[in-house]
Amino acid sequence: MRKLLSLLLAGLLISCSAKQEQSKQEEWRYLYDLGMSAYYAKNYSEAIARLYKAAKLAPQEPTIWNALGITYMEVEEYSKAEEAFKKALESNPNNSEAKMNLGILYLKMGDHQRAVNFLQEALSDETFDKKHIAFYYMAKVYKETGDREKYIEYLKKATAYNPLFIEAQLELGSAYLDDKRYEEAERLFKTLISNNFKTSEIYLNLARVYYETGDYEKAKESVKLVLEDKQASNLQRTQAYELLSRILVEEQRKSLRRNFVRIKRKHEGKFGIQIAAFSTHQRAETLVEELKAKGLKELEILESSGIYKVIYGRFPDRETAQKELERLRKHQIYGFIVEVE
Repeated sequence: MRKLLSLLLAGLLISCSAKQEQSKQEEWRYLYDLGMSAYYAKNYSEAIARLYKAAKLAPQEPTIWNALGITYMEVEEYSKAEEAFKKALESNPNNSEAKMNLGILYLKMGDHQRAVNFLQEALSDETFDKKHIAFYYMAKVYKETGDREKYIEYLKKATAYNPLFIEAQLELGSAYLDDKRYEEAERLFKTLISNNFKTSEIYLNLARVYYETGDYEKAKESVKLVLEDKQASNLQRTQAYELLSRILVEEQRKSLRRNFVRIKRKHEGKFGIQIAAFSTHQRAETLVEELKAKGLKELEILESSGIYKVIYGRFPDRETAQKELERLRKHQIYGFIVEVE
């Protein structure tokens, strides 16, 4: 009988303990959910209070400490954020998200070596499903340390691992623009548009690409889309108007230059040597610079139906042009004679 009572009592105690544990788990999850709701609403005071209470109830739960670390990072309580992320790793040393967040934290603190170390640890985990974010912040580390090549490399990895990671895509596009890699920038922005990311920021960047490459008609079309977008910010509208002003000024200058060249050409020869033709102004300019380095001076780029021709010299007759063409061939420069206006 006593044995039966003991078993019943033990069962009752286990049942009560299980119920208490379940109640405790439900409570910390409830507080965690409240905390995360406050975090996404940017009410960081409430988020920290709720998450801290949840952590007290479940001190071995890495999810809570990770969330608390992120929130502390938002309010620039970096030492508290570091402590929270480390507690998450104490509970689970394989928590790659906490490692990544520690890397991001050290980046914000200016400790680039530790940032790289923790981001690399997160990236070495093949089961980690947020690698694109880790690649993105690795790129930011190298941007701050002045390693432009690795900055671009890791931005490309971030976008490769998640092509819909718009923040990384836009930064990569801006980096291409800054580096005058206009073809790559154009391709990136047009791909985003084809994937239905039709924002004013993207169209504004595309307009900049066309402006820099001298395609003013396409630049104006993109600017128009920004100005017609009701969701465009005041800053974006201002930037669009400024760019439009520069486009109109350049078009006017280009028109004046054309008139001047026409007048000048009336007094020059009508035969030239076409060395090459390209689909973009940028490629034509690159060749012109290469030829100038070889000693050629009388070079010009003529556009016709979207084709940019590199023309050398103006000669009064075909015979004179032919002699110059033969001289060029001796220097491994080839082309053919054309009539030019």
